This record gives sequence, C-alpha cells and structure tokens, in this order.
Amino acid sequence: MTDLPLHVTGTRDYAQGELFLLTEHDGGYQARVYNTTGFGPCPDAAFTAIDVEALAIETGCDRVWKNPRRFWMMDELTLALAGEPRELGGIWFNLAADMQMPASFDPGRDQSALAYHPMQIHRVTTYRFRAGAPVFLLRSPEGVTWVMQTYTDHQATDLTAAGLPGLGDRLTLPDGWAYATEVPDEDLVIDTHGVANIVSDDLANMYQGCIDGVHNFDPWA
Repeated sequence: MTDLPLHVTGTRDYAQGELFLLTEHDGGYQARVYNTTGFGPCPDAAFTAIDVEALAIETGCDRVWKNPRRFWMMDELTLALAGEPRELGGIWFNLAADMQMPASFDPGRDQSALAYHPMQIHRVTTYRFRAGAPVFLLRSPEGVTWVMQTYTDHQATDLTAAGLPGLGDRLTLPDGWAYATEVPDEDLVIDTHGVANIVSDDLANMYQGCIDGVHNFDPWA
C-alpha cells in the first residue's frame, strides 16, 4: 500500500477504465488491477484504442485484460492504493488492487461470464452513497444485499444512469434473485478492509455485497 489513500468526490456517473495485468499462477491468473480513477474521467476513445497484446509485451506480463469502461455509482470513494501510479497505453492509472482471478475467469469474455456468481477481491476502500440519491440493488436467494458500485454500457449500449431504475426489466435474473431501487434517508457507507465480496449481473454491471459488517445499514427495504 502507498502512504496516502486516494480520495475522490463527485464520483456518481464518473467514467473509469481498468486494466488487469495478468500473470499465470497455480493454473489461473494473478492480477495487478490498474484504474484511471484519480486522473479524471476515463477518455473513451483513448481507452478503447489501447492494444492489450502490445501492452502485455511492454509490461512483461502474460496477458492484459481490459475491463469495459464503467461508471462509478457512489458519491465519493476512498481507496488505499496498492502501489505507484503508472502510464499504460498513453493513459495514467492508479494501482488499485492485487487479486487472484477466479478459476472460472475467461480473459476472452467480460465479467458477465460470471454473472450472479460472487467472487472476492483484496482491496481497502470506503464507498459513500449520499442520502436522498438512489442506490441500485440486487438481493440474492440467501438474503444478501448487493449494492451497485459501477454500471457499464458495454453490452447494453444505450444504458445510462437515468435508465438504472428500470434495469430490473432488462436483466435475466436467476430464480431467487431480485433487483430494486431504493433512496436511503441517511448516507450508506460500505467500508472494506481487506476483502470485498462482489458480483456481476448479466449485463456486466458490478455490485458489492453487504457482507461481514462492511455496511452501516442494509439498504434493502
């Protein structure tokens, strides 16, 4: 970790790009996760233009996986950086996390390939969702609430923040899963110190689980 955490305000609907520098490890991949947050909203054209094969050769990793450009949905975040920033493909990134990718991870597909299958990532973050602003939620059959941390228009190319209240009608939810929009009357804080439980829906939007006391309250009504 670096000495000072990254703190960014005004992050709701803030575009960010992410690159996973992958190294083969124990039959899977170990990833260094780089994110543009902190260097301004991610430029779409420049991020799209990054050549992941050339970048793998340049950085000496086995493979580079480009996570489709996403939009944060909290109002502010604090992130303990895992190392020094780095310029990759002409864009500056912060080193956000290190993680072992799930055994089922396929670098030829986006995160919707693991839809509704929870996974874990090692990071230290605080997400604050301000009172009076909507939060977008999944509920799993076990009664766990999952709070949307990012959405993407990679698959649903017309998806914007304004369309998130109706997203449930566009998802193919497995039996026992539900989607809802809530407007909390107090700030929702998700404070993660080590392991974050995350899950994707089938349109590759990402959620963090209210698991192990990381949340100050459960926003599911």
